[in-house]
Amino acid sequence: MTRKIRIESLGIRLPEKVVTTEELMASCRRRPRLDLERITGIVTRRVAVDEHAADLAVGAARRALAMSRYAPEELDAIVCTSISKHNRPDEFTFEPATAVLVRRAVGAKKALVFDVVNACAGLLNGIWVLQGLIRSGAIRRGMVVSGEQNMPLARTAAREVRHSLDGQLAALTLGDCGAAVIVDASPDDKVGFHWLDLVTGARHDHFCWSKPSSRGSGGILVTKARGLQIEGNRNFPAYLKQALDATGWDWSDVHHVIPHQVSTRAIRQGIRAISRYMGCDLPDVFLSHAETFGNTTTASHFLALHDFILRGTIRSGANVVLVSGASGIVISHATFTFDDLPERYLGHVNGAPA
Repeated sequence: MTRKIRIESLGIRLPEKVVTTEELMASCRRRPRLDLERITGIVTRRVAVDEHAADLAVGAARRALAMSRYAPEELDAIVCTSISKHNRPDEFTFEPATAVLVRRAVGAKKALVFDVVNACAGLLNGIWVLQGLIRSGAIRRGMVVSGEQNMPLARTAAREVRHSLDGQLAALTLGDCGAAVIVDASPDDKVGFHWLDLVTGARHDHFCWSKPSSRGSGGILVTKARGLQIEGNRNFPAYLKQALDATGWDWSDVHHVIPHQVSTRAIRQGIRAISRYMGCDLPDVFLSHAETFGNTTTASHFLALHDFILRGTIRSGANVVLVSGASGIVISHATFTFDDLPERYLGHVNGAPA
């Protein structure tokens, strides 16, 4: 039997500063006429101040280690999956790998380190890579970490957006966050990842891309939102059904589905697409908090885990489906059963013995 891996610990570094969608729209040199808050459902997001992408990654890594049974020197691998490489003021850093910076900062002296970049699916992709390394016996445990300082893209968009159909408008839905998980082999075959798979439809890569601005400093994010949603909703439901069937679950077994937190509207449209494909009404199991945190790209699912564990929504033993979409188009689904991580995490965050 193939051994499952589990999330042994979780760490989130969430900046304290809150910025509203209205504030971002008001900062645009040419304010579009559309109501972005109404269209997306995103009201606020967190913004890093005096921190950069690597700092958010390090902060999340330290939090994951603080509740872990493992010391830093016991980590065999660190994989960093940040899209953002904005590691210093007004500078993007591609080498050395951000994972090198994290390893040095947390003292993981023995860890193999490298970066994996696959748009918003990166953190799930990193877990998939470590799953293979653990199953092969190459490592026993490892960390996947991401630090996303996305707001430089939003600032470029505010400077360059020209009209209500501008492709950079999606950058104004972003937020900042760091996330980290430590994964190891599950001691119980009933808990951990049952299914984790990624598919890429590369012919759709023109719907979302990022590059340096040709009109000034900084990077830009360009999204053809309508085309991306149409192609995503055309393909996602079949792969979701594949994940459920491979796990042996039907909807009565699913406690929660966590979609990529792109926007509340996109999540509602995705639910309708799944319902049409499966020919049934879906249970009320889809979790969304995009209105509060916006799109934190690779950190999205794990910020949601953090938030809904603290709310008491996700509890020990829960069956969860993680649904990720990313530029590419990358489609990924994971089915996962929690051990006592929610209970331990809640106790740790609240200062009680884990």
